Amino acid sequence: MDFKYVYTSTKTYIILLIVAFALLLFAASMSYKQIIQMQKSAEMVTHTLQVYNAIGNFSQHYNQADSEEFRKELLKKPSISILLENYRLEGKTVVDSLSTLTIDNPLQQAKLKPIRSLLNKLYDQLYVLDTLNLKSDQAFFETKELQKTKISTTLYNIRVFNYQMLKEEERLMHKRKAEYASHKSLAPVTSLLLAFSALFISYISFLRIYKNKQRIKESEAFLKSILSTTNNVINYYEPIFDTRDNITDFKIVYANDCNRDYFNLEPDKIKGKTVSEVFPFLIEKGELKELIKCYTQNINVDFDREITVKNKKMWFSSFITPLVNGVLVTSRNTTAEEKAKKEQLLFKEQLEKQNLELLDNRAFLGNIFKSISHVVIHFKSIRDKAGKIIDFNILFINEKINPILGDAPEEIINKKASEVYPNIFKSGAFENLVDAIENNKPIYYETSYQENNNEQWFKATAIKLGDGVTVTTRNITEEKKNSDQLIKLNEELIIQNSILSDAESLAKIGSYIWYIDTDVSELSDNFYHMLGCQPNEFKSSLIKYREFIHPDERELYDKRSKEILTDLKTREHTYRIITKQGKVKHFKTNGQFINKNGKTVMIGVVQDVTDSIEAEQKLLKSNLKLKQSNAELESFNRVASHDLQEPLRKIQLFISRIEDRDIEQLSAKSKTYFEKVIKAVKRMQSLIQNLLTYSRIDSSKTDFEKVNLNNVLNKVKDDLANRIIETKAEMVTDKLPEIKGVVFQMEQLFTNLIYNALKYKSLSDVPKLQICYKKIDASDLPKQNMKSKQYYHKISFIDNGIGFDSQYAEKIFEVFQRLHQKTEYSGTGIGLAICKKIVENHGGLITAKGNVGLGAEFIIYLPA
Repeated sequence: MDFKYVYTSTKTYIILLIVAFALLLFAASMSYKQIIQMQKSAEMVTHTLQVYNAIGNFSQHYNQADSEEFRKELLKKPSISILLENYRLEGKTVVDSLSTLTIDNPLQQAKLKPIRSLLNKLYDQLYVLDTLNLKSDQAFFETKELQKTKISTTLYNIRVFNYQMLKEEERLMHKRKAEYASHKSLAPVTSLLLAFSALFISYISFLRIYKNKQRIKESEAFLKSILSTTNNVINYYEPIFDTRDNITDFKIVYANDCNRDYFNLEPDKIKGKTVSEVFPFLIEKGELKELIKCYTQNINVDFDREITVKNKKMWFSSFITPLVNGVLVTSRNTTAEEKAKKEQLLFKEQLEKQNLELLDNRAFLGNIFKSISHVVIHFKSIRDKAGKIIDFNILFINEKINPILGDAPEEIINKKASEVYPNIFKSGAFENLVDAIENNKPIYYETSYQENNNEQWFKATAIKLGDGVTVTTRNITEEKKNSDQLIKLNEELIIQNSILSDAESLAKIGSYIWYIDTDVSELSDNFYHMLGCQPNEFKSSLIKYREFIHPDERELYDKRSKEILTDLKTREHTYRIITKQGKVKHFKTNGQFINKNGKTVMIGVVQDVTDSIEAEQKLLKSNLKLKQSNAELESFNRVASHDLQEPLRKIQLFISRIEDRDIEQLSAKSKTYFEKVIKAVKRMQSLIQNLLTYSRIDSSKTDFEKVNLNNVLNKVKDDLANRIIETKAEMVTDKLPEIKGVVFQMEQLFTNLIYNALKYKSLSDVPKLQICYKKIDASDLPKQNMKSKQYYHKISFIDNGIGFDSQYAEKIFEVFQRLHQKTEYSGTGIGLAICKKIVENHGGLITAKGNVGLGAEFIIYLPA
């Protein structure tokens, strides 16, 4: 390749010129875009400061409402409404200004809506308060205090929204300042690129760059104008580093005119000086560390500070933002707000103190009324035009009225006496109250009150108070009824003792009380009778009672008595005694220890269980007989399984041979007889097999396993598939549960029930079988005595077959019971008996419902 030709060729420089021109155009376009963006960022910062100032004006506006000077100024004016209207118009102007400035911010616009509502509410509350202030009557004191509390609450809510708007504008300020700093840092780089570009293209971009710079200067001048007119102190500091690059101080690069207003510092004079020199209190307050933290960590920092300038205390809320090569400090004067807060806090403390004193007084009076058992009511007279008392208005009533009328005091207050007590004119109480007022003397009287056939008597004292009367009422119903009730209680006690004595006699139960420390016992009359003695025939004790214990039981009795005395724990114990007449009885005793008058006492009952034990012995004998019957049944099973079926097999064999060889030689009548013999043999064989099945279902079977009834149902449907297809039956089934049981028995149960539904189908309709499942509580079982578990599985087999009469619902489960002739439907009458035995073997229950011609329902209940 000829390199000399390349670098000496005109085309190469033309190409390079084109590439350079393209690069310059790209750099110029990027520079233009950065300048435009920096201009927009400056405008947005300016706009944010305008919003920030508007929010400050709004804060000053509503803070006036919290100052006592403003409220006193209202009272000085001849017309409150004029000053309040001016104040309202001022607030509207401030809020409208904010609304206009934040038109591009939906979030701020959303906060302005409740602010407008709260301002209107504040103006209304101020008007009400000032109206009340014109009234010096003590009766309006609580109302004025309450109104002040409402105003404080409204101002608090306004401050919350004002604070939220300030935070939002601070966030926007940081964001826009960051954008401005970013664009500002890129602009010089772009300018340098253009400065080193070719001169022949500089005039193309010069005019545009010049105009943009002019706009930037104008924006900066406008920004400085805004910064000089704001009520916030805005300063810009750049760090001062030592030889180790550690920040030791900050240099003031920019300071607005608020430094003069608040600190008497000329902005131009303090520029270039250090922060520690101009603001030494920042070092003392620790703000220098916050400035260093903001710059080094590039994070925003805010804090509130109280400072003293020329013996004048001021509060500032400062917000520090990292910006370009330094930090921007914005400090808002919150002195008025802090003073308002302190005044509000002082006012709140005074109000709380007064409220506490008032509450204490009310609580003291309330406790008095609650502690007494009397009903206290104060009535105010209601007079007609002639001055005659015609009724009373209830002004006060304590809580003791609730048990009498069933109403709370607040439901009765301010009602008329005739409305609450309709019989006040009939009972004479009205005349007594009028007498107490008109004659100014205490009146003592008794009256009754009756509601829902319940009569109560009261003793009342009426004392005049102003144009009313205070009535103190005491319930004397119990005093009037005490004598009658005492007689009635004595009669009931005699009856109860008689009933208890009869109940002990009927139940063969005796009761006792044993005083352990003295070894003295009190026995009931029936206890003595159970021992064959007369009541109180002997003085009972542990030693005396031991004489009645059977000699063979005394050693165990002594052991149990010793354990009871040692552990003080009772145990149920059954033993034998010998009565006074020499009769042996079985007693079962139990009891418990209680504390009676500071002494340990054992109380308990003794029951004569002789009959129960003898019945238990009889039951054991019956069980032995039952075992013998079971052995005989097993012997029958062996005979039925072999000896009875063997002749049938031979009969079937000979019938088969006759059918193969000589059937054609029989007459028509003989063939009919022959067919009946075949059917009879098959029926006999089926009957024997069903009997064997029935007898082999062992109710004592315990080797149950988990059985999924859905698998059982699927197997039965496969076994009966031909029958289902033949009858064109429709089956709808729910998802069935998993139980503990015997698999083959469940298969036999489902087979019998489904086969019956197919066999006893309707002659006109297609067979339909629905198998439904539901888990139920044991309390829903049809037979309550079957409950052994808390929950049961309910499985229903519902068909649309021929059905049956419901009066045979129990009969169909008995062995050999049939509701149809064997010529109508084949069968042995054992299938449902087998179903019942299987279900009962699983601890369940089976029932049936039916209607002739409408179908049947067989319901199985199995323990869950």
